[in-house]
Amino acid sequence: MQRELGVGVTAAPLGEFHLSTRIPSSAGGRTVTRTRLHTMLTDALTDETHPYPVALVCAPAGSGKTRAVADWARELLAADDAPTIAWLTIEERHNDLDVVHRAILRALTDSGNPRLQKACAGLVSESPDLGATLSAALHELGENIWMIIDDAHLLRDTDVLTDLESFMRWQPPMLRTVIVGRFEPPLALQRLRLDGRLFTLTATDLAFTSDESAEMLDEHGVVLSPDDLDALMVRTEGWAAGIRLAGMSLEGHPDPSRLIAEFSGDRRAVADYLIEEVLAGQTDEMREFLLRTSVPVSFTVELAEKLTGCTDAHGNIDWLEHHNFLISRITENPTHYRYHPLLRSYLRAEISRIGHVEVEHLELTAAHWHDEFGDALLALEHAVNSGDHDEIVALLARTSLPLIIGGHGEAVDRILTRAPRASQDHPSARLLRAAAALASGNIPVATSTLELLDRRKSGLLVDGATESRVHLLLRESLRVQTAIGTGDIETALKRLQSVGGGSSGDPDLDAFVLLQEGRALLFLGRDDDAEAVLGRSLAHARLGDAPLSVMYCLGTLAAVSMSRGDVMVASELVDEALSIGRTQSATSDPTFQLTKLVDSWCRYMRMDPDAARVAAESAEALRRASTGTAGLADGAAALFGLDESEHRHGSVTMVHADSPVSSALPMPPGIRAVLLPAIQYAYLSAGEIGWAHELATEAQSFLGPTGDTPLVEAIIHLHLHRLDLARRTIQPVLDGELDCAAGTNLIAAWLVDASIALARKHDSRAHSALTEALRLAEPQSVLRPFHDCGPQIRDLLVRSTGRFGVLEPFAERLRASFPRSESTASDMLTPRELELLVELPSWRTAEQIAADLCVSVNTVKTHLRGIYRKLGVTSRRDAIAAAQHNGLL
Repeated sequence: MQRELGVGVTAAPLGEFHLSTRIPSSAGGRTVTRTRLHTMLTDALTDETHPYPVALVCAPAGSGKTRAVADWARELLAADDAPTIAWLTIEERHNDLDVVHRAILRALTDSGNPRLQKACAGLVSESPDLGATLSAALHELGENIWMIIDDAHLLRDTDVLTDLESFMRWQPPMLRTVIVGRFEPPLALQRLRLDGRLFTLTATDLAFTSDESAEMLDEHGVVLSPDDLDALMVRTEGWAAGIRLAGMSLEGHPDPSRLIAEFSGDRRAVADYLIEEVLAGQTDEMREFLLRTSVPVSFTVELAEKLTGCTDAHGNIDWLEHHNFLISRITENPTHYRYHPLLRSYLRAEISRIGHVEVEHLELTAAHWHDEFGDALLALEHAVNSGDHDEIVALLARTSLPLIIGGHGEAVDRILTRAPRASQDHPSARLLRAAAALASGNIPVATSTLELLDRRKSGLLVDGATESRVHLLLRESLRVQTAIGTGDIETALKRLQSVGGGSSGDPDLDAFVLLQEGRALLFLGRDDDAEAVLGRSLAHARLGDAPLSVMYCLGTLAAVSMSRGDVMVASELVDEALSIGRTQSATSDPTFQLTKLVDSWCRYMRMDPDAARVAAESAEALRRASTGTAGLADGAAALFGLDESEHRHGSVTMVHADSPVSSALPMPPGIRAVLLPAIQYAYLSAGEIGWAHELATEAQSFLGPTGDTPLVEAIIHLHLHRLDLARRTIQPVLDGELDCAAGTNLIAAWLVDASIALARKHDSRAHSALTEALRLAEPQSVLRPFHDCGPQIRDLLVRSTGRFGVLEPFAERLRASFPRSESTASDMLTPRELELLVELPSWRTAEQIAADLCVSVNTVKTHLRGIYRKLGVTSRRDAIAAAQHNGLL
């Protein structure tokens, strides 16, 4: 049965309470369920194999620890096998041995357990050996008793601490002691830790989850959207006080998103709480230390010394950390510390009281510190905060390269909006803004920014100094990037090459410049030259120990391999590039996502079912980055997912709408070429003859006299059963007179030849052409072209089992890659019915089909009836749908 232990509690505004010696109640409102704390504490103290006799719950003010422990205690009392719970709240007066002894005995007596009351009645609080006699009495009682000591951080008297330490070390086995405080009291707890007798819960364990925060906000009638709740969690980091204050502020507010965006430590309610509960009692020296160290987002002991002039900065930080003063170490870099966002924003608002000149000096100190340690972005931010134009310009001149190479253009653009106008107009700033525009896919802004730089006096900066070689190389490299989007690549490339990139002696700069040159060559279709230049760029990037530059080079080299149809090399390059990107936390980088697109193509060519998923992930990430390439990725995802699509024609329409080979998009010609056959077969399978003809025409315009264009034309002729024309069209490719830009397209060409031979009943030639296709595909495990050609190729593979010599293992793997439904359906239909089936999506009449096939109309109609019967349909439209479902179209 639950035992009520009293309720007299005064609620503080943040979920903490002014407590009596009884368990505190829930302050009038319903409590936030703290399932994690309840479960962890209960499990730790009741574990059958290794129960902890002592638990420490330690978190800063406003963390909700007292409320959570009180809720947990009341939950325990509601159970049938509830232990006896005694609650003691420490006050300043308890730093006296006699006083604390009386308080402990009173807490045990007030627990509501008559037998415990009787056991304590004979004990004398003034006795010097109370601990021993109390332990003996509790041991003799033999009941589960849990003692909760709240606000234990207030204990500091040596005699009291020693007495409590001794008692916990020898407390009876049925007793559990739970110590709750803002920070760990100066008890000698290390021995208990080493002996495995102390269980600890920290601020991290007590931080509210999103669900718990939503429940607390609901107490104020506030319901947030998922995005707003996520933003609030970032602001508060799950700190109960911050969430409670936000809930109070959000009640009835018309624009929650704006309030959350502006929710900071300088809001009146937050500031009042921080002053009263966090900063109260701090010395003037410590307050000054806090103000000065709030200038940077994070700081080390050494930076703190520079900012404060305090020679014992280490001691101050240790004290703050030990006392849970809303300060934490950065997990990835434990020598760096940071304040809670709300506390830092309050301190930043208060720092003006030391004078704006001193604040500017602190910002410059932080800027110099970050510049010295190579963090150009933070250095620039602090320099801009200082408002010192000369310092900003000098820093921009030194850091333009790492800021551009590091992909920080957008962040720099945001920072520079707060800089003095003269700083914003400086050429280095404009260069960075051009890089930012390119990063976001805003080609027109990048173009106009570079044109503005061109209009300045040739060879001079605005202050009259000669333009540095670094600045010139960066400018021309960005021009090449811009030209890739506008189409005037050749001119931009010549300008860059005339400057003489790749020989500056700075490996980072040379890697960047050569990377842009290599990309330009790739987009011009000069794959061999691109590979050579990109190889040099990669060597410089590895020499300069620039992981992101290495990732960019590898990703672009993978694109070169894709444009050649070299799946094996592309896959190897992709794997290394993506591994570096994940290690460097660069997964949101557009180049990383474009490299994932190459990865999805490699998977697609090898019939990996994850191909469409990988492409769709890239599309979503590129859409968030607003780079303008999301549509390309959407088209690739639709193409790679056609096999699994339930509405094939709709998916083909998506491929056409966001065509990955559209001439409207900047695209290396080889990559266009490598995708052509799959898209052509997709169009024809959907009955879109017009789109297929358009694709062949476009291919001629952007590829010129290569073997890829005759291939897509021959596929149309084959589909329309114009066998002689198909053979004449594809013959120069098979004879080697026309080379395909993409090696995989030669595989497709031989498969077209095999299909033509099958249609003519030339089985020997069909087998010979199929064998040649297998020979080309086997080294790279390319399977996709065989699937694109339709069931007749699968049937030929089956009929030729055992006839491919050393290629037989690959042929068997290829046979196994075809879906079972396709094998079953194709076996149902005769070769003539399969031949007629591919004509159905064209919607030509039976008379027209009969004329092309040189048979009578009655013969066509007889075959149509057979097709309908075997597919279980009654109409042409249903026959097309069933054939597509079974992989026959």
